Amino acid sequence: MIGRLLVCTAGAFLSIGLLIPAVPRYLDGPLGRQPGMVGVSLAVTAAAGVLARPLAGRVADRLGRRAALCAGALLLSGTSLALLAAGELPLFLVLRGVAGAGEALAYVGLATLASDHRRSGAAINHFSVVVNAGLLAGPVIAETLYATWGFAAVWTTAAAAALGSAAVGLTLPKTVVSAAESASGTGRARLYHPSALRPGFAYLASVWGYTAISAFLPLHLGGGSGNLHFLVYGGVLITIRLAGHRRLATTSPARLAVASLLLSGAGTLLLAAWPSPAGTWCAIALIGAGQGLGLPAFLRLAVHDVPAEERGSAVATTTAFFDVGFLSAALSLGALADRFGLAAGFAVAGVVSAAGALLFMPVRKGAPLDHSRR
Repeated sequence: MIGRLLVCTAGAFLSIGLLIPAVPRYLDGPLGRQPGMVGVSLAVTAAAGVLARPLAGRVADRLGRRAALCAGALLLSGTSLALLAAGELPLFLVLRGVAGAGEALAYVGLATLASDHRRSGAAINHFSVVVNAGLLAGPVIAETLYATWGFAAVWTTAAAAALGSAAVGLTLPKTVVSAAESASGTGRARLYHPSALRPGFAYLASVWGYTAISAFLPLHLGGGSGNLHFLVYGGVLITIRLAGHRRLATTSPARLAVASLLLSGAGTLLLAAWPSPAGTWCAIALIGAGQGLGLPAFLRLAVHDVPAEERGSAVATTTAFFDVGFLSAALSLGALADRFGLAAGFAVAGVVSAAGALLFMPVRKGAPLDHSRR
């Protein structure tokens, strides 16, 4: 099953990655909007994703993981194809909102399937590698498609990738929850899952470090695109997950979470403290390493000891914190940068990320930290 799961993941997140550079360019070009509308578009997509997360968890737990991922992939495919006819801003924003719901359903379905695997630690790590590979490869492919054939090629390729994900998803198991468990109603309906709150808040703190470079690195570089820096960031992240896949699958997820938060925090603080080319490269490497450790740890913490019929809700709760973290960080750091300069924004982001490690301090005194082997 793991091979087909990774193929589904690749298709869904390649579809999402293809639109990363194309959406801002389309808003600025054919739709003739100011750069500020790019932020509005991102906010619409993220807000829809957050609002759809409880539904996505419920679908994954009640109708099955396959239902969630296929529904999400079909929404991603349909909204990408519909962009061919999105000549007005209102329709464009509606489509981006529906796509946000599709992302939530696909992500929760896929991540919950990975957590159901008998070797969940390894499966979650492989899943996270493919997620980032799709998001990194998508923009590169999109730029090539746009340069050769224009926006239509980007929209149709994104639609085809998501449709392929849905098609392969139909071959995956419907769910791992037994009929008896589903009928007995042992899993309660929740807007959030309590076991996912601590890893969720940790994920939010980690996202502040990620947002500092994803949204503000070009400004830090004096107007440069930062493409090479982002490539190095992605390379470090994927190398950490591939080279350390055994450790990431078996080491205590709480320890990995602490290391992730401290590395992300240190890297972001370094951007503020050492404003030079060498400092930027070192900071990128630290943040990439921190983010490489983070997602597998946060997802493993979220589903640890959670019954199968509640894992969708736990995954949905944890992943919702990414969108909340990105929105809160982008708005806060933008305001800080406007008033006090980029260094102040980077410093605050670094403190927030590093402070997330405090969420795991009580674990050292009470419950054992090594509860990771499943």
